[in-house]
Parts: sequence; structure tokens; C-alpha cells
Amino acid sequence: MDVSEGQLAGTVAVFDRAAVLRGHLERMDRHAFDAVLAESDARMLVNHDPNLLLGRQGNGTLEVEARDEGLAVVVDLPDTSTARDVRELVRRGDLNGGSFGFIPGEDRWTRSNDGRQVRTHTRVSRLLDVSVVTFPAYDGTAVALRSMDGVEWDGGNGRGQLVRARRRIRNGG
Repeated sequence: MDVSEGQLAGTVAVFDRAAVLRGHLERMDRHAFDAVLAESDARMLVNHDPNLLLGRQGNGTLEVEARDEGLAVVVDLPDTSTARDVRELVRRGDLNGGSFGFIPGEDRWTRSNDGRQVRTHTRVSRLLDVSVVTFPAYDGTAVALRSMDGVEWDGGNGRGQLVRARRRIRNGG
């Protein structure tokens, strides 16, 4: 596996699972991102730090897609010191979670079986960033390295072929 040409892929948001945030539970509806992904220009960051940029939707180095399990990402890692550090930390398993930064849109509040408040985001107004993170808020997020010429990680749902086809079209062949 040639990690200098590698990518980072993963799930940065999981649908219909609760995270404990500020005294309540928070969930993302599986359709929360539907209205914003086509017009989004999210950045892939490290720990939500805008100084640690890995890729961007607007220039095609980051792909973000809603799938059955959650919000999936694939980023072409640049040849920068930040990306080399991230590659090594992910390769070792030290860095393996994902997260996302957003501006809320619509939501609904309910109660869990144990009486806690649950906020379910049903619509996101704007997706700001997706990040590889040290401490993910949601269980079930994950990131992994993949190689352009090796076996591609596709989140287990066979959509890697779609990602590769889009990349070939974008790159003119």
C-alpha cells in the first residue's frame, strides 16, 4: 500500500444513534443532510481545527455523501506535514474517529426511555466541516486509510465503485 497516494475514508456522522451532549442526547435523522450536500463546500479538518486542512469539497479533494449508516467521506490526502502526521496516526490506530461541524436547521425534541431529553436534527442548514478526531461524540464513526492501488475501503456497502467512477470522470479518464 502506497500511503503517499492514499486516501482517508470513513463515516463522520451516524444516523439514528444518540450522543450525550451538554446534558441531553442528540441524534441525526438520516435525511438531515439531504438539502445541503449538493451545495456544500465543507472542509476536511483535523479535530475541527481550520489550520489543519486535509481537503475541500469545492475543489474535488473531498467527497461527502449520505449513506444508509451515516455521512461518509473520502479525502485525497495532500503531501503536507499535517496529512503525513494524520496518515501515521490513523495507520497506528491512534486516530480513528470522525465528526462534523454544522449549523442546525430544524429539529424535534422528545424524551428517551429513561427520561432524558433527546434532540433529533431533522435538517442541517449548513455543513461546515468534517473532521478526523481524537474524541468523537458519536459511537460508530470511523476513519481508515485506503490506497489508490490497493483494496478500497467503502464502508462495507459496495459504493467504492461509485467513488472510483466519479474520480475517473473528474480526472478525465
